[in-house]
Amino acid sequence: MNVILFAWCPSAGPYIDALPASGGALRLVVTGVRGSAAAALAPACERAGVELVRCPDVNDASFIQRIESHRPALLLVAGCSQILGRALRDAAGLGAVNLHPSLLPSYSGKEPLFWALLRGEPRVGITAHVMTDALDAGPILLQREVPVPPRATSASLAEDVDREGAALLPDLLAMARRGALLDARAPEPGASPEIPGAEPLDPRWPASHFPALRPEHGLLDWARSAVELDRLVRACAGEIHAYTFFRGMRLVLLEAEPIDAPPALSPAAAALSPGAAVLGMDRGALLVAAQQGALWTRRWLFMGRVHSGEELAASLDIRAGARLTSSPAFLE
Repeated sequence: MNVILFAWCPSAGPYIDALPASGGALRLVVTGVRGSAAAALAPACERAGVELVRCPDVNDASFIQRIESHRPALLLVAGCSQILGRALRDAAGLGAVNLHPSLLPSYSGKEPLFWALLRGEPRVGITAHVMTDALDAGPILLQREVPVPPRATSASLAEDVDREGAALLPDLLAMARRGALLDARAPEPGASPEIPGAEPLDPRWPASHFPALRPEHGLLDWARSAVELDRLVRACAGEIHAYTFFRGMRLVLLEAEPIDAPPALSPAAAALSPGAAVLGMDRGALLVAAQQGALWTRRWLFMGRVHSGEELAASLDIRAGARLTSSPAFLE
Protein backbone atom coordinates (compact mmCIF):
# COMPACT_ATOMS: atom_id res chain seq x y z
CA MET A 1 0.00 0.00 0.00
CA ASN A 2 1.60 3.26 -1.15
CA VAL A 3 1.49 5.96 1.51
CA ILE A 4 2.51 9.63 1.48
CA LEU A 5 3.12 11.34 4.82
CA PHE A 6 2.53 15.04 5.47
CA ALA A 7 4.48 16.05 8.59
CA TRP A 8 5.10 19.61 9.76
CA CYS A 9 6.11 18.64 13.32
CA PRO A 10 9.68 17.78 14.40
CA SER A 11 8.28 14.95 16.54
CA ALA A 12 6.78 13.05 13.57
CA GLY A 13 9.80 10.80 12.97
CA PRO A 14 8.19 7.70 14.58
CA TYR A 15 5.58 7.60 11.80
CA ILE A 16 8.34 7.33 9.19
CA ASP A 17 10.02 4.52 11.10
CA ALA A 18 6.78 2.64 11.80
CA LEU A 19 5.20 2.64 8.33
CA PRO A 20 7.29 -0.15 6.72
CA ALA A 21 6.65 -2.52 9.63
CA SER A 22 2.95 -1.66 9.43
CA GLY A 23 2.67 -2.78 5.82
CA GLY A 24 2.87 0.66 4.25
CA ALA A 25 5.19 1.55 1.36
CA LEU A 26 6.21 5.12 2.18
CA ARG A 27 6.78 6.96 -1.10
CA LEU A 28 7.26 10.56 0.00
CA VAL A 29 7.41 12.74 3.12
CA VAL A 30 6.13 16.27 2.72
CA THR A 31 6.92 19.12 5.13
CA GLY A 32 6.87 22.91 5.13
CA VAL A 33 9.46 25.37 3.91
CA ARG A 34 9.77 27.03 7.32
CA GLY A 35 10.40 25.73 10.81
CA SER A 36 12.62 22.99 12.19
CA ALA A 37 10.68 19.93 11.05
CA ALA A 38 12.79 19.24 7.95
CA ALA A 39 16.04 18.98 9.91
CA ALA A 40 14.41 16.79 12.56
CA LEU A 41 12.77 14.45 10.02
CA ALA A 42 15.75 14.11 7.69
CA PRO A 43 17.48 11.26 9.63
CA ALA A 44 14.29 9.15 9.65
CA CYS A 45 13.78 9.79 5.92
CA GLU A 46 17.36 8.73 5.26
CA ARG A 47 16.82 5.50 7.24
CA ALA A 48 13.68 4.81 5.24
CA GLY A 49 15.29 5.72 1.91
CA VAL A 50 12.50 8.15 1.12
CA GLU A 51 12.60 11.67 -0.28
CA LEU A 52 11.77 14.61 2.00
CA VAL A 53 10.05 17.46 0.12
CA ARG A 54 9.58 20.98 1.45
CA CYS A 55 6.39 22.31 -0.09
CA PRO A 56 5.09 25.91 0.10
CA ASP A 57 1.60 25.03 -1.18
CA VAL A 58 0.30 21.47 -0.98
CA ASN A 59 -2.82 22.38 -3.00
CA ASP A 60 -0.90 23.69 -6.00
CA ALA A 61 -1.99 21.82 -9.13
CA SER A 62 1.55 20.84 -10.12
CA PHE A 63 2.23 19.46 -6.65
CA ILE A 64 -0.99 17.43 -6.73
CA GLN A 65 0.18 15.95 -10.04
CA ARG A 66 3.43 15.00 -8.34
CA ILE A 67 1.48 13.27 -5.59
CA GLU A 68 -0.64 11.42 -8.16
CA SER A 69 2.51 10.18 -9.90
CA HIS A 70 3.27 8.07 -6.81
CA ARG A 71 -0.14 6.37 -7.05
CA PRO A 72 -0.79 6.64 -3.32
CA ALA A 73 -3.49 4.55 -1.70
CA LEU A 74 -3.48 6.75 1.40
CA LEU A 75 -2.35 10.18 2.58
CA LEU A 76 -1.37 10.39 6.25
CA VAL A 77 -1.18 13.76 8.02
CA ALA A 78 0.84 14.10 11.22
CA GLY A 79 0.68 17.83 11.80
CA CYS A 80 0.27 20.16 8.82
CA SER A 81 -0.14 23.93 8.83
CA GLN A 82 -1.98 23.82 5.50
CA ILE A 83 -5.48 22.53 4.78
CA LEU A 84 -5.55 19.57 2.39
CA GLY A 85 -8.17 20.43 -0.21
CA ARG A 86 -10.51 17.94 -1.80
CA ALA A 87 -8.44 17.65 -5.00
CA LEU A 88 -5.37 16.65 -2.98
CA ARG A 89 -7.30 14.22 -0.80
CA ASP A 90 -8.82 12.65 -3.91
CA ALA A 91 -5.32 12.04 -5.29
CA ALA A 92 -5.17 8.97 -3.02
CA GLY A 93 -7.50 6.05 -3.63
CA LEU A 94 -8.51 5.84 0.03
CA GLY A 95 -8.36 9.55 0.76
CA ALA A 96 -6.55 11.09 3.73
CA VAL A 97 -6.35 10.29 7.43
CA ASN A 98 -5.31 12.88 10.01
CA LEU A 99 -3.46 11.93 13.20
CA HIS A 100 -4.65 14.69 15.52
CA PRO A 101 -2.91 15.13 18.92
CA SER A 102 -6.02 15.15 21.08
CA LEU A 103 -8.97 12.97 21.99
CA LEU A 104 -11.42 14.39 19.47
CA PRO A 105 -13.88 15.97 19.58
CA SER A 106 -12.07 17.55 22.54
CA TYR A 107 -9.35 20.07 21.67
CA SER A 108 -9.98 20.35 17.96
CA GLY A 109 -7.99 22.98 16.11
CA LYS A 110 -4.31 23.88 16.08
CA GLU A 111 -1.80 23.37 18.90
CA PRO A 112 -4.09 21.29 21.15
CA LEU A 113 -1.18 20.22 23.36
CA PHE A 114 -0.49 23.85 24.28
CA TRP A 115 -4.06 24.36 25.46
CA ALA A 116 -4.22 21.01 27.26
CA LEU A 117 -1.04 21.76 29.23
CA LEU A 118 -2.16 25.29 30.00
CA ARG A 119 -5.42 23.95 31.43
CA GLY A 120 -3.66 21.27 33.48
CA GLU A 121 -5.16 18.24 31.75
CA PRO A 122 -3.93 14.94 33.26
CA ARG A 123 -4.14 13.17 29.89
CA VAL A 124 -4.15 13.99 26.20
CA GLY A 125 -4.32 11.60 23.28
CA ILE A 126 -4.06 10.84 19.58
CA THR A 127 -6.98 10.41 17.19
CA ALA A 128 -6.87 8.94 13.69
CA HIS A 129 -9.81 10.26 11.71
CA VAL A 130 -10.88 10.50 8.08
CA MET A 131 -10.24 13.97 6.66
CA THR A 132 -13.26 15.81 5.26
CA ASP A 133 -13.99 19.40 4.28
CA ALA A 134 -14.77 20.14 7.95
CA LEU A 135 -11.57 20.45 9.99
CA ASP A 136 -10.99 17.77 12.67
CA ALA A 137 -14.57 16.58 12.19
CA GLY A 138 -14.29 13.47 10.01
CA PRO A 139 -15.23 9.98 11.26
CA ILE A 140 -12.98 8.72 14.02
CA LEU A 141 -11.11 5.50 13.25
CA LEU A 142 -8.86 4.96 16.27
CA GLN A 143 -8.00 6.76 19.51
CA ARG A 144 -5.48 6.28 22.26
CA GLU A 145 -5.08 8.12 25.57
CA VAL A 146 -1.66 9.50 26.54
CA PRO A 147 -0.95 10.46 30.19
CA VAL A 148 0.72 13.82 30.74
CA PRO A 149 4.01 13.25 32.61
CA PRO A 150 5.08 15.62 35.39
CA ARG A 151 6.91 18.70 34.06
CA ALA A 152 5.92 17.87 30.46
CA THR A 153 6.31 20.59 27.84
CA SER A 154 4.52 20.92 24.52
CA ALA A 155 7.69 19.68 22.82
CA SER A 156 8.21 16.63 25.07
CA LEU A 157 4.51 15.77 25.07
CA ALA A 158 4.40 15.90 21.26
CA GLU A 159 7.08 13.18 21.20
CA ASP A 160 5.03 10.99 23.55
CA VAL A 161 1.86 11.52 21.54
CA ASP A 162 3.50 10.80 18.18
CA ARG A 163 5.05 7.58 19.51
CA GLU A 164 1.55 6.45 20.48
CA GLY A 165 0.24 7.61 17.10
CA ALA A 166 2.86 5.53 15.32
CA ALA A 167 1.72 2.52 17.36
CA LEU A 168 -1.74 2.91 15.78
CA LEU A 169 -0.44 2.47 12.23
CA PRO A 170 -0.68 -1.36 12.02
CA ASP A 171 -4.38 -1.26 12.95
CA LEU A 172 -5.00 1.80 10.79
CA LEU A 173 -3.47 0.25 7.67
CA ALA A 174 -5.29 -3.01 8.37
CA MET A 175 -8.56 -1.07 8.36
CA ALA A 176 -7.52 0.57 5.09
CA ARG A 177 -6.77 -2.82 3.48
CA ARG A 178 -10.19 -4.11 4.54
CA GLY A 179 -11.75 -1.18 2.70
CA ALA A 180 -13.13 0.41 5.86
CA LEU A 181 -12.02 3.89 4.80
CA LEU A 182 -14.10 3.66 1.64
CA ASP A 183 -17.19 3.29 3.84
CA ALA A 184 -16.48 6.63 5.54
CA ARG A 185 -19.43 8.97 5.75
CA ALA A 186 -19.23 12.21 7.66
CA PRO A 187 -21.62 11.75 10.61
CA GLU A 188 -24.07 14.29 11.88
CA PRO A 189 -22.76 16.24 14.90
CA GLY A 190 -22.70 13.95 17.92
CA ALA A 191 -23.40 10.79 15.89
CA SER A 192 -21.16 7.75 15.61
CA PRO A 193 -19.10 7.26 12.46
CA GLU A 194 -20.41 4.84 9.84
CA ILE A 195 -17.25 2.76 9.59
CA PRO A 196 -17.31 -0.89 10.64
CA GLY A 197 -14.88 -1.40 13.49
CA ALA A 198 -14.32 2.33 14.01
CA GLU A 199 -14.41 4.04 17.38
CA PRO A 200 -17.71 5.49 18.66
CA LEU A 201 -17.58 8.97 20.11
CA ASP A 202 -16.50 8.76 23.75
CA PRO A 203 -18.73 10.81 26.06
CA ARG A 204 -15.71 11.49 28.28
CA TRP A 205 -14.30 13.83 25.62
CA PRO A 206 -16.81 16.66 25.09
CA ALA A 207 -16.35 18.82 22.04
CA SER A 208 -14.06 21.82 22.50
CA HIS A 209 -12.09 24.11 20.23
CA PHE A 210 -9.33 26.61 20.94
CA PRO A 211 -7.89 29.38 18.75
CA ALA A 212 -4.65 29.24 16.82
CA LEU A 213 -1.72 30.48 18.88
CA ARG A 214 -0.61 34.09 18.62
CA PRO A 215 2.56 35.58 20.14
CA GLU A 216 0.56 37.40 22.80
CA HIS A 217 -0.67 34.08 24.21
CA GLY A 218 2.83 33.73 25.70
CA LEU A 219 2.66 36.93 27.78
CA LEU A 220 3.30 36.18 31.46
CA ASP A 221 0.59 37.72 33.63
CA TRP A 222 2.17 38.00 37.07
CA ALA A 223 -1.26 38.39 38.66
CA ARG A 224 -1.70 34.65 38.00
CA SER A 225 -0.57 31.92 40.39
CA ALA A 226 2.89 30.38 40.16
CA VAL A 227 1.31 27.06 39.13
CA GLU A 228 -0.52 28.71 36.23
CA LEU A 229 2.58 30.58 35.10
CA ASP A 230 4.64 27.39 35.22
CA ARG A 231 2.03 25.65 33.05
CA LEU A 232 2.20 28.50 30.55
CA VAL A 233 6.00 28.31 30.32
CA ARG A 234 5.86 24.56 29.72
CA ALA A 235 3.02 24.90 27.23
CA CYS A 236 4.99 27.49 25.26
CA ALA A 237 8.10 25.27 24.92
CA GLY A 238 8.24 24.14 21.30
CA GLU A 239 5.40 26.47 20.28
CA ILE A 240 5.82 30.17 21.10
CA HIS A 241 7.80 32.29 23.57
CA ALA A 242 6.72 32.90 27.15
CA TYR A 243 7.83 36.45 27.88
CA THR A 244 7.80 39.37 30.29
CA PHE A 245 9.39 42.84 30.50
CA PHE A 246 12.04 44.46 32.67
CA ARG A 247 12.64 48.19 32.24
CA GLY A 248 10.98 48.00 28.85
CA MET A 249 13.15 45.08 27.66
CA ARG A 250 11.50 41.85 26.50
CA LEU A 251 12.77 38.75 28.33
CA VAL A 252 11.83 35.21 27.26
CA LEU A 253 11.42 32.67 30.05
CA LEU A 254 12.47 29.17 28.96
CA GLU A 255 12.34 27.15 32.18
CA ALA A 256 10.73 27.68 35.55
CA GLU A 257 9.42 25.80 38.57
CA PRO A 258 6.73 26.87 41.04
CA ILE A 259 7.00 26.83 44.82
CA ASP A 260 4.00 27.16 47.13
CA ALA A 261 5.76 28.87 50.05
CA PRO A 262 8.24 31.53 48.92
CA PRO A 263 10.76 32.98 51.39
CA ALA A 264 9.60 35.83 53.58
CA LEU A 265 9.66 39.14 51.75
CA SER A 266 11.90 41.96 52.81
CA PRO A 267 10.00 45.10 53.84
CA ALA A 268 10.98 46.75 50.56
CA ALA A 269 9.77 43.83 48.46
CA ALA A 270 6.60 43.45 50.51
CA ALA A 271 5.71 47.06 49.75
CA LEU A 272 5.57 46.29 46.03
CA SER A 273 2.31 45.34 44.39
CA PRO A 274 2.03 41.53 44.18
CA GLY A 275 2.67 39.62 41.03
CA ALA A 276 6.06 40.85 39.87
CA ALA A 277 8.42 41.28 42.82
CA VAL A 278 11.90 39.82 42.37
CA LEU A 279 12.61 38.08 45.68
CA GLY A 280 16.25 37.17 45.15
CA MET A 281 18.62 34.62 43.62
CA ASP A 282 19.52 31.09 44.63
CA ARG A 283 21.23 28.14 42.91
CA GLY A 284 21.53 30.06 39.67
CA ALA A 285 17.82 30.88 39.52
CA LEU A 286 15.90 34.12 39.87
CA LEU A 287 12.92 33.91 42.27
CA VAL A 288 9.86 35.96 41.28
CA ALA A 289 6.67 36.36 43.29
CA ALA A 290 3.35 35.50 41.68
CA GLN A 291 -0.16 36.25 42.91
CA GLN A 292 0.02 32.93 44.76
CA GLY A 293 3.36 31.30 45.43
CA ALA A 294 6.54 32.12 43.54
CA LEU A 295 8.43 30.96 40.49
CA TRP A 296 12.03 29.81 40.28
CA THR A 297 13.06 31.10 36.84
CA ARG A 298 16.01 28.98 35.78
CA ARG A 299 16.66 29.73 32.10
CA TRP A 300 16.04 32.88 30.09
CA LEU A 301 16.54 34.01 26.51
CA PHE A 302 17.70 37.60 26.01
CA MET A 303 19.32 39.19 22.95
CA GLY A 304 19.59 35.79 21.25
CA ARG A 305 21.51 34.17 24.11
CA VAL A 306 20.39 31.72 26.81
CA HIS A 307 21.12 32.85 30.38
CA SER A 308 20.63 31.28 33.76
CA GLY A 309 18.54 33.39 36.10
CA GLU A 310 21.68 34.47 37.94
CA GLU A 311 23.45 35.41 34.70
CA LEU A 312 20.48 37.44 33.54
CA ALA A 313 20.29 39.26 36.86
CA ALA A 314 23.99 40.14 36.69
CA SER A 315 23.73 41.26 33.07
CA LEU A 316 20.73 43.54 33.60
CA ASP A 317 21.33 44.49 37.25
CA ILE A 318 18.12 42.80 38.41
CA ARG A 319 18.10 42.95 42.21
CA ALA A 320 15.75 41.87 44.96
CA GLY A 321 12.89 44.35 45.01
CA ALA A 322 12.94 44.94 41.24
CA ARG A 323 9.79 44.32 39.25
CA LEU A 324 9.00 42.35 36.13
CA THR A 325 5.94 43.62 34.29
CA SER A 326 3.45 42.56 31.63
CA SER A 327 3.95 45.75 29.62
CA PRO A 328 7.02 47.48 28.18
CA ALA A 329 5.52 50.83 29.18
CA PHE A 330 6.28 50.35 32.89
CA LEU A 331 9.95 50.95 33.47
CA GLU A 332 10.29 50.33 37.24
